[in-house]
Amino acid sequence: MKRWLACLLGLLLLGGCANSRPIDQIQIIQQMGYDFKDDQYIGTAVYPTFKQGPMTKPNMLTTSSPTVYDLIPRLSAKSALPIEEGQLRLILFGKQFAERGIEQITHSLARNNKVGSHLFLGVAEGSAKELLDITAKTTLSDTLYLPNLIKQNEQSMNLPKTNLHLFLYRYFSPGSDPFLPYFEKKGGFVKLEGVALFRDGRYVGHVDLRDSFLMKILLGETKNGVYQLKVGERGKQGEDRVMLQNLWAKPTYKWRRDGDRHVLDVFVHIHASVRDYPSWLDEPGANLFTDVKKKMEKELEQDMRRLFHYFQEKRIDPMGIGDFVRSVTRRWDRESFYREYPDLDIRPHVTVDIIHTGIGE
Repeated sequence: MKRWLACLLGLLLLGGCANSRPIDQIQIIQQMGYDFKDDQYIGTAVYPTFKQGPMTKPNMLTTSSPTVYDLIPRLSAKSALPIEEGQLRLILFGKQFAERGIEQITHSLARNNKVGSHLFLGVAEGSAKELLDITAKTTLSDTLYLPNLIKQNEQSMNLPKTNLHLFLYRYFSPGSDPFLPYFEKKGGFVKLEGVALFRDGRYVGHVDLRDSFLMKILLGETKNGVYQLKVGERGKQGEDRVMLQNLWAKPTYKWRRDGDRHVLDVFVHIHASVRDYPSWLDEPGANLFTDVKKKMEKELEQDMRRLFHYFQEKRIDPMGIGDFVRSVTRRWDRESFYREYPDLDIRPHVTVDIIHTGIGE
């Protein structure tokens, strides 16, 4: 009797499970693009078509609407199979769409329990549809080319870490502004060009990968990234530069008052490897790396000062300076701080330790 009841209970539990559906009977959307053109919102979905064995082929669906809310239903109306968003890996916004604001999409994604918080977001220089179409045609079987491009550059190169979770955190934080990867079309390919910057959820500008290396260090993402520095006027053009690879870096911020104004000191300690350098640095009997180290520190300080000034001009705070000041101030007021922010005296202080130099050409 007990065995019979156990079997009956097991059948009831199995009957309550969600229906499983074969992978070739659903449309698995892995990338989405949003554009705005001629007073119409344009939605583009990239999905894999599964063939024999592990091979897949990227395909696209596109639709337009006067509102952004019904793009997914309109895409479903063009699909012979039910659309599933559970494997969504990237949302790409066209520049014109991003300039109008992306809050509607990000808020909708935050409420969607099918979408993971590690979803990547990005901005396209022109049309998101065009860039997704290029990757679908040129990458053949790779439907995750752009998400993999972001992940690879976060882990080993100059791109600061960002995803849906971090975007929402920086967007809702009273003392910081969000940023996203920035893509451009280069001939018949798509290239990661830097970081797109936002104020109140709207795109306001971007910086290149050289400056995104500085952002990565200033945010405390301590490993990886490369930076090219000019160290002299000797030799032919291009032979006076050093390629610096970050091994470890630590930023420290200090908030203080100097007379009638506030000062933010930014101390950055970098342990670096020189990946390549001009041949004249190997001259026998010369200890030229001491001078190179000083030039590196000076140029990095100048570049950081320029980057902070650009952020202040744009009235954006992607480095989260407001959050830092709020953490060390008893009665921090957002409005009064950001009134002072464009004229804030930010002073970078850089120390570079060259761990090893590798082999020069």
